[in-house]
Amino acid sequence: MTFQKSLLACAATAAIAALSVNAFACSTVVVGKAVSATGHIIVGHNEDNGGRIFNPQYYVPPAKHKAGEMITYEPTAAKIPQVAETLGFYWSQTLDPNGSSFSDGFVNDAGVVIVSNACTGIYDADQKLKGGGIGYGIRRLMAERAHTAREAIDIAIKLLGEYGYFSEGRTYTVADNNEAWQIAIHKGNTWVARRIQDNEITYIPNNFMIGVVDATDTKNVIVAPGLIERSIKNGRYKPAKAGVYTDFNYRLAVQPPERRAAEYNRSRNSLAWEFITGKKITDPEQFPYSATPQRKFGVADVEAILRLHEPSIGDDPGWYHHNGFGTCRPTTHESVVFELDPTPELITAFRAYARPCESPYVPGFPLAKPGNTQNFMSWQEATAEQFNARDGRFSYHAEFASTPFINHANVLEYQWGDQQGARDIIRTLEENWMADRAAVYAQARAAMKVSKAKAVDILHNFNVQKLQEAQGAVNRNLSSIAPHKIAVLAKEVDPKSTGSVRIALLSDPLLDATTIDRDKTFAGPSRASTVAAVVMSNLAKPTAFEEKDVNGDGKKDLVMSFSQKDLTKYMMPGAVWDTYLYTSTAGKRICAFDTVKVKGQTNKKYSNAERGHDR
Repeated sequence: MTFQKSLLACAATAAIAALSVNAFACSTVVVGKAVSATGHIIVGHNEDNGGRIFNPQYYVPPAKHKAGEMITYEPTAAKIPQVAETLGFYWSQTLDPNGSSFSDGFVNDAGVVIVSNACTGIYDADQKLKGGGIGYGIRRLMAERAHTAREAIDIAIKLLGEYGYFSEGRTYTVADNNEAWQIAIHKGNTWVARRIQDNEITYIPNNFMIGVVDATDTKNVIVAPGLIERSIKNGRYKPAKAGVYTDFNYRLAVQPPERRAAEYNRSRNSLAWEFITGKKITDPEQFPYSATPQRKFGVADVEAILRLHEPSIGDDPGWYHHNGFGTCRPTTHESVVFELDPTPELITAFRAYARPCESPYVPGFPLAKPGNTQNFMSWQEATAEQFNARDGRFSYHAEFASTPFINHANVLEYQWGDQQGARDIIRTLEENWMADRAAVYAQARAAMKVSKAKAVDILHNFNVQKLQEAQGAVNRNLSSIAPHKIAVLAKEVDPKSTGSVRIALLSDPLLDATTIDRDKTFAGPSRASTVAAVVMSNLAKPTAFEEKDVNGDGKKDLVMSFSQKDLTKYMMPGAVWDTYLYTSTAGKRICAFDTVKVKGQTNKKYSNAERGHDR
């Protein structure tokens, strides 16, 4: 029996290959430097993926490579020749039991930032590939090799021409201090790249948003060879003037309108563009690719966009985000806002380690290296396990950097009444940190003139300090709103067993456990441990109750029996799992938790189509 004071991170695996579309929910915002309140390009991104996921951060140092060295990422993807020297880079990994081809974020030593959005649902899915094509390699090789955003685009174009893209589609955003580009890639070697203008803001959900482009504007637009001709031939593009391609509409040429009209895309688009322009747009064909705002946008504005919801998104007795189609989703496991800078080490990342509406954006400097608790293996191990992680890697660890934030978000998901108080705490933290960040930025910038190593050391200490402050603040609030405890009365549970496992809700000075609403009691994983489609009514329900003093404190506790098979339905064999009890008493919601080992192992092999959930 274990008694835990804190909860856990991501989860679910029973539904690993069957994500609902609500999980395909990444969002990206780019603010051009002329309309940025800071004068710097700002890139904001929500990473959304359902299931058991961890987000460790690493710094991978620059390296020299031997002649003839070949790179293999996904086992079935093409082998790619390595270059002689690679840049160092900050790496936010999406560690997934399936392996994740399409979710990692990067900032490299040259100051190039890379994020992406899935844009699936295309017309022409049957495209030729060479050697299995390329997937993960696009982002990783841009990070290793690109000295500018434009060079990153050129690298991607070359790789696509040589191997072809094996995923249906995706829009990659790459930015440096001078400019930002987006390349919208359709399966195979079909793509359009466009430079985001300095006076523009763009927003991208999970459909292709690049619309009309002037293919003759070679400074700002690059179109894949043969794409326009194919589009004319198949009837998806008719230029206003024959032979003059100034009005080519990429999104109409490659993706059916149903993808833009789908609720999980349409709703986010409407919310984001209303925030940016002040106008409510409901027709999915009228959503712009970009807009010139009437005012300048800062970091807080981009954070606000990434936190957007509809006015009402919950239902009873479910989780807060159950019905949500905003930019912030049940499956949002990481959110980050980058403020670019001429000095790469001074690029700031404001990172939320769980759903951003329930978590603070913690400031830090990616290239000053993450703290020790932000990863749990070496970058070499992480690279080797990107597509082959051991089951045990996905066990609960209270010491991981993200754990307090995920714990906090998970409780708030069920205890809706505590949302506003948490947001007040988060707002105060973020306001104070902006002043702290400005001070350390100035200090490091001055130190950079004398010693780059000293400046980086100052920034690294700031990274560690602010993360610890944030962890302390959310842990204190969590102790206040979730003071109660459960105990799983077993060393392990068996997903194949129809037998029972007992869970005790412990009485304490604030709670008589025997008074809970037994008809509205459920047990299972955390909200972060499920795919979007899972609703609370699908979790395990108690089959029997017993009132007894479990821990010898003189108070009667409530021992509940649950089917082991039902309890572990969304849990991963071979890992220690955070196990939650969701209940209420006198109308007050109670969320409590413990950990337990789930018997067995997965040993599943995944195809490229399954791997990474095509995020």
